[in-house]
Amino acid sequence: MRNARGARLRRFLIVAGLVCGGWFSYRHGWLQINLQRFSGHLENAVNQELSRLGITDRDVVSQINKEHGGWIFTWVETQRALRVPSEKRALEISRALESVARDSGCSVESSVSPTGLTIRIKKFLVVLQRLSLDVSQTPAPHPNMPQVAFVIDDVAYETVSMDHFASLGVPLTFAILPREKHTRQLAEKAKSMNFPVMLHLPMEPLDLAHNDPGPTGLYLKMTDQELKNQFDKNVASVPYLVGINNHMGSAFTENDPKMTLVLEWVKKRGVYFLDSRTSIHSVVCKAAKRVGVPCLANETFLDNKDDVKSIEDQLDLVMKLALREGKTIAIGHYRRKFLVQALANKIPEFKARGVQIVALPSFYHK
Repeated sequence: MRNARGARLRRFLIVAGLVCGGWFSYRHGWLQINLQRFSGHLENAVNQELSRLGITDRDVVSQINKEHGGWIFTWVETQRALRVPSEKRALEISRALESVARDSGCSVESSVSPTGLTIRIKKFLVVLQRLSLDVSQTPAPHPNMPQVAFVIDDVAYETVSMDHFASLGVPLTFAILPREKHTRQLAEKAKSMNFPVMLHLPMEPLDLAHNDPGPTGLYLKMTDQELKNQFDKNVASVPYLVGINNHMGSAFTENDPKMTLVLEWVKKRGVYFLDSRTSIHSVVCKAAKRVGVPCLANETFLDNKDDVKSIEDQLDLVMKLALREGKTIAIGHYRRKFLVQALANKIPEFKARGVQIVALPSFYHK
């Protein structure tokens, strides 16, 4: 009896030791399997095959690298959307990538998506490569196609939301607030994903007591030199900018002398201006024409009400404007909870009705 108890105790101590040792090793990362190096090798193999197939940077709509960590795995998942001319071409690419994946010891899943094909390459049940082959997008816009440019305002605070917008697989333009913690990082991220970058320039609103543009704002009480200093600092904080639009600014954009002054500095930078149209009495484009700055105006705010139905209703108006006028500009906001979902719901309808979604700079280059 005593021997049996001793054997049970020994077994218990062995099992307890193994459990404790395993937990200690996990806490210190000793048991984690790092797939990041393998992810890199796989990405190189996929890139070489895409290059062999004639896929260039012009065919890449978006690309995101996302780091993941699980109980015993750490890995990088590459998500990219590719523009391809036909279903036949998509199938050719899919078969070639399946061969590369299997040669690398990975499993492959392919599925039909609303716009083409989706390929997922896995190792140990985790996705390392996710490729969307979009056959609905054309390489170049037809000059007579109705077009819409979506500008995403108030970009700041965090970087994850940009991935959600990028997952839509359409050209967007990001207007980034100056001199925030993530300003430079967001501009660099947008640039790396081929999204145009704008400076979202804070300006004084009519209701200053309830709408504060913050310490980076341009205020009517400022001297010309104070305005210039503030403007220069804001511009310097946002790399890669190709344009500027106003954040708030209903009071500032109604003031012709102040607006003319700012637009003269915009002209020296060689960038365009977008009037966000926060005031029906804005003088921005009138002053810009006088100064010689390319200027267009926003026509629709998408998400003043942040729910899917309201945003979808606004997107219906945008579609009608594009079909009637030939082109239109609409503004949404980075931190709205339901904007990405509403856009995802409506983008197939834009495409079905022949309305092309384009990056805003294309409107200034015609």
